[in-house]
Amino acid sequence: MKINPIWLRTFSVLVDTGHFTRTAEKLFMTQPGVSQHIQKLESACGYPLIKRTGKTFTVTMQGEKLYTYAQTLEDNEQQLLMQLGADDPYNGTCRIACSGSSAIRLYARLLEEQQAHPGLRIHLQAAPYQSVLNALKSNQIDLGIVTEKPDSLSFEARKIGREAIAIIVPASRPQGAQNLADYLFDLGMVRHPDSDYYTSLYLNRSESDVLRAVPFNKIPTKSFVNQIHEILLPVSMGLGFTVLPRSVLEASAYQSALSVMGNIPLIEEPLYLVYRSDRDLPARMHTLIPVLQTQLDQV
Repeated sequence: MKINPIWLRTFSVLVDTGHFTRTAEKLFMTQPGVSQHIQKLESACGYPLIKRTGKTFTVTMQGEKLYTYAQTLEDNEQQLLMQLGADDPYNGTCRIACSGSSAIRLYARLLEEQQAHPGLRIHLQAAPYQSVLNALKSNQIDLGIVTEKPDSLSFEARKIGREAIAIIVPASRPQGAQNLADYLFDLGMVRHPDSDYYTSLYLNRSESDVLRAVPFNKIPTKSFVNQIHEILLPVSMGLGFTVLPRSVLEASAYQSALSVMGNIPLIEEPLYLVYRSDRDLPARMHTLIPVLQTQLDQV
């Protein structure tokens, strides 16, 4: 038989007051009602909890153990209520997911924020667009940063920054009036999980007729890599070109051997901060949002 929490509460108050009448008054009960709760509790436990002597009583060994248990439950309940109401802007885990390029721009700065406020714990996950939205839906993260505003009513989204997309080629690229399509076909493409997305984005927003005339889907693949820090390695070795946010180039260890194709304009894409519309953001996330915005609004 389970211990009835109402009976346990009556017993705890009885031990605290040491008197049946005062217990009844405190709990807005009758004295016989208090006695009935104690009897039912003793029956459920299988042991006598108090020993009556006239109008007084003493607590048995089993009763002392049960009272300690009741106090522990009450303390735990109070702590839980305090935790539910607590919303410390400088304490707790901050769960964020974004593209690999945004992660490169954010991680060091977020760690500085954690240094300044040691109670914060930064969990930064690099993930593609749909994975970010799925993680939000399943409550695995608090905030997402994406390049396309979701059309679902499940999310709130607002612009938080921008990203410049570029065609990145070896620094040794010949300059001059060279045919762009021939050059890119001869060079070949270094593809990665987001290469088709960035290439499509680049083409859709570009006003360059020369660029639109290049059949990117027919350019041979020279290499494929899914580690964002290594995508530019084969490009730096002259083994292909790729399409990536310029921030990846600026953070690359191979930067000196790389170049942005200068005769094709950069394409800027907006970055959106996304979170669930049915949940209030914790205060700690509001602490980080200005940091994210400052870091991501630089192109």
